[in-house]
Amino acid sequence: MHKAGRYTAAILLLCVGGAVIADKTMGTHLTAMLADWWPLLFVLLGIEYILFNIKFGNSDRQLKLDIGGIIFAVVIAAIVIISTQSGELLKKFNGWTVNGTIDMMTDGKNFDKGVTAIELPASVDNVRLDNENGSAVLKSGPVDQLQVDVKVYVNGIDEDVAQTIANESKLEHSVSGNTLNIRAVAKEYEGIGALFGNRKPRMDLVVTVPAQHKVNLDLQLRNGKIDASGLPIKQRFVGHTTNGEIRLEDLQGELNLETTNGKVQTHRTVGPLTLKSTNGHMEVTDHQGDTTLKSTNGKLRIDNVTGALQAETNNGAVTAHGAFKGVKIQTTNGAVEVSSTVIDGDWDIETSNGKLEVKLPQKGDYRIDGEGNEGGIKTDLPLSIQEDSVKGTVGSGKYTIKLHTNDRLTIQGSN
Repeated sequence: MHKAGRYTAAILLLCVGGAVIADKTMGTHLTAMLADWWPLLFVLLGIEYILFNIKFGNSDRQLKLDIGGIIFAVVIAAIVIISTQSGELLKKFNGWTVNGTIDMMTDGKNFDKGVTAIELPASVDNVRLDNENGSAVLKSGPVDQLQVDVKVYVNGIDEDVAQTIANESKLEHSVSGNTLNIRAVAKEYEGIGALFGNRKPRMDLVVTVPAQHKVNLDLQLRNGKIDASGLPIKQRFVGHTTNGEIRLEDLQGELNLETTNGKVQTHRTVGPLTLKSTNGHMEVTDHQGDTTLKSTNGKLRIDNVTGALQAETNNGAVTAHGAFKGVKIQTTNGAVEVSSTVIDGDWDIETSNGKLEVKLPQKGDYRIDGEGNEGGIKTDLPLSIQEDSVKGTVGSGKYTIKLHTNDRLTIQGSN
């Protein structure tokens, strides 16, 4: 008897083992990424089965799948991935659906439902938008009413039925007190994806807010991207999507956004900034104000930022450049590089598996308390290095800078 699947099982174990080693030695985050590419397992299994069938199809020996070996490999791989990654990694599947993912990757049949103009009374200073399957682009413009441009994408059915589904998918809106509620209501239908449950069309929205009317914004999306720029924010902008990227540009206010599976980018923002992602890189550039970043699987890049910085990732490198009031950075698997033109608060930086490099102003008032790999500590500042520790004071020593890594530690001075 010939059994197909053994090579696939072996490749799976090799990939997981290699990813874990790469993560530990090079600061990558390949192990968690394997969870995103699980469909390749079926592709490899199918290829192996086809090749075995070609080679042994005419043989008297029966060809079967090695179910036991495949299950064993999958269980071992799952245990390794879960044990080496944060438990929060599981959150990235919250709100995830097969059909929603398919709809995001394919446009299907496109129907333009035109622009809906919504009266925005002067008493309304909150706008809440719900879209359970689709993206949202938000911008400001020279308009008197809030405008929503709706496009519907229907997959897996013929043109006539798709047109009916698009017609029955609608935009609902109502005012309650000082809040305008907008909801995209997609018509449920059965298609080729009915194996995974009924489907809903994707509804992508482009929202134009009157430039002269400042409002607070609350976005709740699933299976869609958030793209916001130049909005007249009164005080705060809150957004959440369970499966999509987030992009912010030219915004001022209290910004608090989260995605459970997507990259986050911000550019030219002002105000308290809080960003969270359970599976995606983060990039913050040209920000004025305190910054809080948290990702369970992704590298963090912060550039030209002023204010206090808090950054945490369980699996990724952290790079930060700016003029920070205070710094708190932690990563469990990645290198850290930080430079600041001023020291105006306490620092606490820790990486449990990666090199740590900091660049500090030569003139300032701070005290260094650092730990690194014995023989791997370097500095050009007047500090004392003893085995695996480095200590010293610059100026009055008003602020404390704590640095910890089990790898190389480099402390440089800058003008």
